Amino acid sequence: MIINNNVRILAVKEIEKILNGHKYQSFNSGDSFYKSLLSIAIRRLGEIQFYLNNYIKKPLKKEQNIIKANLIIGATQILYMRVPIYAAVNTSVDISKINSPHHVKFINAILRQLARDYENNKIKNLDSLINLPIEIRERWNKIISNDDLKKIAEQQLIIPPALDIAIKNKENIKEWCTILKGEIFGKNNVRIKDNYGKIDDLFGYAKGKWWIQDLAAQLPAKILISSVKKQSKIIDICAAPGGKTAQLVDHDLDVTAIESDFKRAKIMENNLKRLNLKTKIIIEDATKYKTKILADAILLDAPCSSTGTIRKNPDILWRLTAKKNNFFNSLNNLIILQKNLLYSAAKMLKPRGKLIYSVCSLETEEGENQIIDFIKDNSNFIISPIDKKEIDITKKAITKEGFIKTFPHFNQNHGGMDGFFIARLIKIN
Repeated sequence: MIINNNVRILAVKEIEKILNGHKYQSFNSGDSFYKSLLSIAIRRLGEIQFYLNNYIKKPLKKEQNIIKANLIIGATQILYMRVPIYAAVNTSVDISKINSPHHVKFINAILRQLARDYENNKIKNLDSLINLPIEIRERWNKIISNDDLKKIAEQQLIIPPALDIAIKNKENIKEWCTILKGEIFGKNNVRIKDNYGKIDDLFGYAKGKWWIQDLAAQLPAKILISSVKKQSKIIDICAAPGGKTAQLVDHDLDVTAIESDFKRAKIMENNLKRLNLKTKIIIEDATKYKTKILADAILLDAPCSSTGTIRKNPDILWRLTAKKNNFFNSLNNLIILQKNLLYSAAKMLKPRGKLIYSVCSLETEEGENQIIDFIKDNSNFIISPIDKKEIDITKKAITKEGFIKTFPHFNQNHGGMDGFFIARLIKIN
């Protein structure tokens, strides 16, 4: 058996970053074992840490997270992967000789004890809720029932997460469903639930016939499209990486896409180029942008905590809660930014214009509360309730106020979806 320690070392370093609360940085080793190892370790991080703590007499300090990360990667292989136990233990020991030489015997002893208990069926199954950080569980329990919370925890364990493919408006959805070996799930959307490999290897990607976009993430643009006439002037704020922009342009709307980050704007430009779609892209802070012509409608998919995307990004919750008060401080900063963007969007909109606000977050502070506060301070805006007939997902996503609120466990039998909050406002004068 050929053992590649390099990918394990990379996985250990990534787990250490998560434990330290570092922000995510896109990294793709191209190695399937690395992806699988890291994905399982993160999705089951709560239970893995619980198991390991049974053998660690003296808790490891924060500055010893590299040791904990090594143990987590070793335990992941022992408990959940088809890796020979001797290989899982020995590679972890070898890694400790590099990054924590004073704890080689410690790593060896802990993992061997875990392995013995595993082989003797002494490892008990745990409630899936343990894989959500306690701070998150306590927050979400205030707005989500325990049964639904458990469904969310179970949904984020599924590998790979269901993949949604947004098909261009003029394409034949049934043909693409057959070609991609998926199922029609929503309007102009094909969902693939089995191992789908590299996305850019899928048929039609290079020809620009479709793009990747979660069904819930498609809703804000779909709501806007149903609210305006063709050729309407649209401003798409915080537009990168361009999925929603692509939806709008593909439906013959006159779109100006605003993105403050140069690298993200470049990614959007390349994505639209692949799709053979053209629009005006402005690289500027939307809070400072002043339009010469007021828009018929505005789509503001605001920067947020992204807690609704845990099916695809299970590390988010752990990164946010790794440091004391980190989630609280991060949330407060985002709320201020969202508020500023809403106020700026309001100035870009013509009277009777529509404003669609969305966040891929489950936090009420970023969703309902943000809109309610905005309406209180801006009497020239009213909520335009979204009707059940306007959406192509479960009708329980519509709230009593006429907002959309999706959760990761919605349509669980089909693979779930991202958690999103969406509101439609009208500027009355």
